[in-house]
Amino acid sequence: MSARPLPKWEDNQLLLFKGPAYYDQPEGKDPIGKVWGINKYAIAASIGMTMIDSFYVTQAVTPLHVAQNFGYWCLPLTGLATTFSCVTYISTNLRGKDDRINYLLGAMACLPVLHAWKGTTSFTLYGTAILMAAAFLKKDSKINGWQFYTPPVRQHANFQFSDMSLVKDNYWPKRPI
Repeated sequence: MSARPLPKWEDNQLLLFKGPAYYDQPEGKDPIGKVWGINKYAIAASIGMTMIDSFYVTQAVTPLHVAQNFGYWCLPLTGLATTFSCVTYISTNLRGKDDRINYLLGAMACLPVLHAWKGTTSFTLYGTAILMAAAFLKKDSKINGWQFYTPPVRQHANFQFSDMSLVKDNYWPKRPI
């Protein structure tokens, strides 16, 4: 009994996710493609956060309140994504190297955007530290060839599940014959 092949994720995606991806070109090339490649995920996240915020948190009644919620989420997230991709692009071209430091510089450049968004020092510093750690790990995964997220192994009712087990079932536990 063979498993059904998974449909390609690209076949079912929204028009928002069409277009260039961030890693289509090498670092230091195609700045517009890099900005769009990262901003489309920021826009999708801000749409999701706007829906959650409008329905559950603020319980917005008018379209104006929904638009304000969208601005609260969309502007900072796209600002963070644009700042990261632009600073990473510029630092790659200025330094002439494609390494983890460019991603760290891009994450550190997001500090003023985070502070303008929330206005608190603790959120700014902790948020920048988390962004720097995530950027370092993402670039390390690209350099060393390991995956930042596990690939989906099966799909049911349009949900993708990932295998989070440390050891596969056929290796552990060893059962006597």
